[in-house]
Formats: sequence, C-alpha cells, structure tokens
Amino acid sequence: MGLDKYKEKRDKSKTPEPFGGKSDKDILRFVIQKHAASHLHYDFRLEMEGVLKSWAVPKGPSTDPEIKRLAMMVEDHPYDYRTFEGIIPQGQYGGGTVIVWDEGTYEPSDFDGKSKAEKEKHLLHGLHSGKFKFVLKGKKLKGEFALVKAHGRGENGWLLMKLDDKHASANDITKKDKSVVSGQTLEQVAATSTNIYGKKQPKTDEQKIKKKVKAKEETPQEINLEADTLLKKGTKSKILSGVKPMLATLVNEPFDDPEWAYEVKWDGYRAVAYINKAKAEISSRNNKSFTEKYYPITSALSESGINAVLDGEILVIGKDGKANFGALQNWRSEADGDLVYYVFDLLWYEGKDITALPLFERQAILKEILPTNDDHLRLSQVFTANGIDFFEAAKKMELEGIMAKKLSSPYVQDARTKDWVKIKVNQRQEVVIGGFTNNEGSSKPFSSLLLGVFKNGNFEYVGKVGTGFTEKKQKEMMEQFKPLITKESPFGFEPDVNKPSRFRPNPPKATATWLKPELVCEVSFTEITSDGVFRHPSFEGMRSDKSAKEVVREKAESTQQIIENPEVKPEKVTDDVKLVSA
Repeated sequence: MGLDKYKEKRDKSKTPEPFGGKSDKDILRFVIQKHAASHLHYDFRLEMEGVLKSWAVPKGPSTDPEIKRLAMMVEDHPYDYRTFEGIIPQGQYGGGTVIVWDEGTYEPSDFDGKSKAEKEKHLLHGLHSGKFKFVLKGKKLKGEFALVKAHGRGENGWLLMKLDDKHASANDITKKDKSVVSGQTLEQVAATSTNIYGKKQPKTDEQKIKKKVKAKEETPQEINLEADTLLKKGTKSKILSGVKPMLATLVNEPFDDPEWAYEVKWDGYRAVAYINKAKAEISSRNNKSFTEKYYPITSALSESGINAVLDGEILVIGKDGKANFGALQNWRSEADGDLVYYVFDLLWYEGKDITALPLFERQAILKEILPTNDDHLRLSQVFTANGIDFFEAAKKMELEGIMAKKLSSPYVQDARTKDWVKIKVNQRQEVVIGGFTNNEGSSKPFSSLLLGVFKNGNFEYVGKVGTGFTEKKQKEMMEQFKPLITKESPFGFEPDVNKPSRFRPNPPKATATWLKPELVCEVSFTEITSDGVFRHPSFEGMRSDKSAKEVVREKAESTQQIIENPEVKPEKVTDDVKLVSA
C-alpha cells in the first residue's frame, strides 16, 4: 500500500504526526494506539516492509479467545508513528487525542525462519491470503493472536482474535487505560499535551453537552451485542435505493423515559448515503443528489471499505466548533468550513436489510462498523440521560434542539413517526418563498421575502422576513429568483406589504414581485400572531434539500399524548398539493 495515501490525507504544516522513519534491521515492532477521534477506537499496527500495516479496532483488542473483534484495515502509517502520542488538530485527518496504549515486538507463529526478511515474507504471504498468526510481546498484550479476513465485511474488514494459550483471559484488557509511554490516560493527554499544532481546538457540541448532563453514551441493551450476531436477524437483499428517510414528530416539551434515548438535533441537511463496491452516492431526503456538491464526504465514504446505507445529517462546522447552517447551501471548499456527516442510523449492511431491527440493535451494529479514521464521518452519539436535563443543556448551549427516539423502534421509510420526536429550543419553520419586496429608495437587491406554507392544497401567506441575510447572500438569491418571477400572486390574493405595525407605524413604501412557490428557506421567529403570521422572523438559510410541496405549518403535538399512546401508526409523507397560482 505504501505511504502515498497517508501523505495525501495530511498536511505537514498542520499536524504533529510523523511522516517517515527507518525501522530496526533485526526486529519487528508493533504498537496499539488508543485514539479518540470522531469516536473512540484502537489503532492496531504491525511493522512490515518498513511501514506500519494498520487496522482500526472499534472495541479494542480482547484476550478472550471466545471474542472476535472487527478490525478495519486502513492506510499504511510511517514507522515513526509507533511512538506518536499527542493531539491531532480537529479538521485534520483523524483529529483527536492519541496515546500509546501498548507496544513491543512481534513475530510470526509456527515459523522457523530466523532473519527479519524471512519473517516479513511469511507474514506478507499471510496478509495477502487473508489469514495469519503472530505472537505479541507487549507490555499488555502477550501470546498468540490472529488476523483473519471477515466474510461479508467488505475488502477492508478483518477479525482480530486471541488464540488459546497461557496468556488468554476473560478479563477486559481495555480497562488498563493508561499509556505505556507516559502513564497518562487519554483525558490527561488531551488536557496537558504540548504535542499539538496551533491553538487549542474548540470542543464539539457533543463534547460540551456530555459535560453538562449525566449521560451514558450507550444504551443498556447495547452492551455485549456483537454485530455479527445481530446481522443474522436482517433480511437478505440487494442494496436499498431511493430511500426517503423516517421523519420525527414535533412535540411541545421534553420528557424522561427509560425506553427512549436522546441525541443532539443537528442543524444541517438530512442525507442518506449509499456505499457499494468502493463507490458512494449521497441523496437529500427528497432524493436530490449531494454526491458532487459535498465531495469530501463522498470521498470519505468511498474509502470507508464498507457496503452500507446510512442515514444522517450533513453539517458545516465553523472555526468556533459550532454548526453553521447558512454556510451549507453555498459550501464550495474547506475554506467555507469543515464538512461533517453525522451518522445516526444504519439501514442496510453487506447484503442485509436491517430496517426491521429495533433502533438499539441497528445503532449497535453502526457503532461497530462505521470507520473512525476520517473526521468527515462521525458517529452521532446516543445518550441515555434524563431527557429534561438533556434539553436544558442543549438550550444553554444554544443548540437547535434534541431528538428523542424509542429504543425499540424499527426504521419506517417515508413516514413521520411517533417513535421519533423532536423538541426544539427555538421556534423555527420551513417556508416557501412566494415573492419579495423592494422598499422605495433602497439599493438592496430586495427588502424582504414574502413567505407561505401549504394547507389543504392551498398556498397560505404567513408573513414576510427582512433580516438575517447579507447583501452578498441577497445577490445569490436573486439569481435563483429570476426564472421564477410571475405576474400573479401565488397566495390567491395580494398581501398588504405596506401594512403598518406597532413596531413600524410608518413603513417605507414597498412594491412586491411575485414568484412561483418553488424555493424553500428556513426562518426563526418568536411567536405566531392570531392571524397566523410570524412575529419577529429572521432568515436562517435556504433549504435546497427540501421540496416546496411538503412544506406545511409545523404544529407541536402533546408530548404526554404521544408517550401515553405509543401504538399510533406512522403518517406517510405525501406530495398531494394543489397550487392556487403559478
């Protein structure tokens, strides 16, 4: 494999990681590094041909011969990487904290060769054939182990297992959590390491919220669930296509219930990813292609080494570590912010449709198989916490809200279900743009947007918004407006765009230009007036991922009714909408 891929993914000026090194002429070395990247995993590395052949092991090694650990082969690393301990900056490949969890020498088992060259030749033959055994002489791991190609886990899937000998033990070796070099834990290295490029990186929203609530990162049912066992429950099928994702119901308040788990409500674009035979495609919730637009995520998925259908949310992360919703539509390159795909569900994996499995089992498989070595892909963490405390923490952090999902819920495509609910911190609503105004004497491209939603087949006026966009953004939007200009109001009447209010008793004289109701945007607001108009709205961003026909006024349902009446059937999402005028 060589180091070409390793070097392609890293910038020497922005990471303290090694880029070379010369191996010892007589012995073979190994290292296991504990790595808190997008999610925690262990990097298992064996020296061969002057580089470190590397596998990412999500659950870490085991000394129990009854346990086989998934190990996803990744790119070769330079020899000097075996001593690296420190912090890889967020935004760089594999961003996170690294410790040397174990190190030592190793050699092939059941082999009489004496020289290093003979041993390497034997090991490489086993590597290429998909099975080889070796003896580790580390500070924590000792004795005979094997790496075997995993059937049905893609070309990069392997299984790491301990073979039965005097060093075998049922005790959890990963509880020995300190570095064999510094004697420090990951947390201590993260707090004290000077081996880092640039300034201290901002914490992610998940890292912040974890400190604010007493929350476990895994559901009680997830413990000891092995992906191989759970996948047997799936239905054999070809890769899914044209998936319209399962949607959540808006409710009016947070709640506590041990049968539900909680997640951050991400402020981005919903996206379904299809990975098959090293080729990836990404679609919006309405099957619009995101494949080319968000190419770094497409590339990371293509190189993931798995065949899967994933559900998640695409975000742009700014320099402050927060999601920037407004930057999503016009994202062009990393200069516009870091792209991240937060994955929260797995629908199909290696020939098995698993949508009928309960949520906690799908998430257990996802946690085991999602690659951990590219920061563009992150596992959305699941918290079994006090839901009310979790919501209050999200509120203090000014997040969009939280998601609550029933642990037993199957995945129902193209339906709004009561098994998934969302609780918003601030009031926000998707709306359709039905026109724009120009104030007399203004030099701006437009002064406000005229907004509507669909109700019973009619396009209903809900007010106007005149704040939240820059002049640059307005110019970009005007290019989208031009082909949609029409002579008649799409609302069925002409709203009074010069109507005074108690806040603006003498508004400037404005003229309206009408648009076909096809473009969707999102606004925040404080409340809805008695005549159904938004009060103090502010523009948040365009929603190129949403279909105008689906935009209706979202009304929060009673949390208590949903929790107490769990048998309500999912509502199918339909496009049955009639335009009053176009």
